[in-house]
Amino acid sequence: MLTSESQFEQVKDITQFFNKNNATQEFSYYLTLYKMIKNESIQDEIIEIDNELKNFVFIIDEINRGEISKIFGELFFSIDPGYRGEKGSVSTQYANLHETDDKFYIPENVYIIGTMNDIDRSVDTFDFAMRRRFRFVEVTAESQVAMLDKELDIHAEEAKLRLRNLNAAIENVQGLNSHYHIGPSYFLKLKDVDFDYELLWSDYLKPLLEDYLRGSYEEAETLDTLKKAFDLTNNDQTDQQDTGDDNADN
Repeated sequence: MLTSESQFEQVKDITQFFNKNNATQEFSYYLTLYKMIKNESIQDEIIEIDNELKNFVFIIDEINRGEISKIFGELFFSIDPGYRGEKGSVSTQYANLHETDDKFYIPENVYIIGTMNDIDRSVDTFDFAMRRRFRFVEVTAESQVAMLDKELDIHAEEAKLRLRNLNAAIENVQGLNSHYHIGPSYFLKLKDVDFDYELLWSDYLKPLLEDYLRGSYEEAETLDTLKKAFDLTNNDQTDQQDTGDDNADN
């Protein structure tokens, strides 16, 4: 309505604008708001804002938990980097609500970031058509382990040793791999349990690992092996971890 060249003086004008036979109560609200905004725009000088040099970011957490086709709708075509800007303009389902021939597009300075956990069995993965519209950057547990130094202070070294030892053991479990590594954010919960590693295991890590192993062969034995790795009592694995650290220092 605000961009239309039509004049709205009465409710019937709005009824005609929306191609309705009868007016509704909400049209009277539209008319009131329309007049208020129009009056303000006449009184105040319109300030042009140059947004060309700015970047805008939309972050969609756990993007693969939603129905991608419904999230983007008609923009599925326009989010392709090759069709950004006016050349990727599309008509949306709301095109009949305005009189102009304007179409919708995603500007080149708009970025969409989605986070996802691709091992979560309860959600769908991206199809190939959607995957080629995004750049995929893997965020590993090891790449984020430095957060423990900042958050856990003097407890950080032990936490990192337990984390790495547990992840090394997880990688040796048949059917699992590095994608199933425990992230360092789990160990930040040590502050909530007064740095009690047994509580961290029983309340946070064990339930997750049980879900990893559900239905697998020798589930109980494997879980016991992972517990020993977490407790740093699996001598072979711990020695290997220590040797790796020593080699890195040398």
